[in-house]
Amino acid sequence: MKKLAIASALLAVSAMAGTLRENVGCGLGTTIIGDKGNDSLVLQVLAATTNGTFGNQTFGITSGTLGCKKPTKIASNDKLNKFVADNMDKIAIDISAGHGKTLDALAELLKIPADKRASFYAKLKSNFDKIYASNSVEAADVIDSIAENI
Repeated sequence: MKKLAIASALLAVSAMAGTLRENVGCGLGTTIIGDKGNDSLVLQVLAATTNGTFGNQTFGITSGTLGCKKPTKIASNDKLNKFVADNMDKIAIDISAGHGKTLDALAELLKIPADKRASFYAKLKSNFDKIYASNSVEAADVIDSIAENI
């Protein structure tokens, strides 16, 4: 049993050492260590620890710095988040119908131009099953799914 555990651990370490930057992600540690850490398990662990300890990956992701890409689809609108959370059922009804006052308010919060709303509503209606994938879908998931249709 010990031999199997040791063999598994060695296999895992060698697999980790063989993978490049994907293990570490972006952040200050990745920026400091650079390409030197590509083949070194110790340097990858050091970079990941630096990234995690100083919490700089979050900053890098939101600002698009430290080797991180800023997400293209980001809903940082507090009004939008609250509106969707408070109106999940009404939004579902309006999306399934392809029109409605709640959907109009949602489009306003998303800054969808008036001349593009009919197309936006049609996209939402055709993707209803993806937006409301289950009965327990969360507001954040709905917003992410809607953002994919903008």
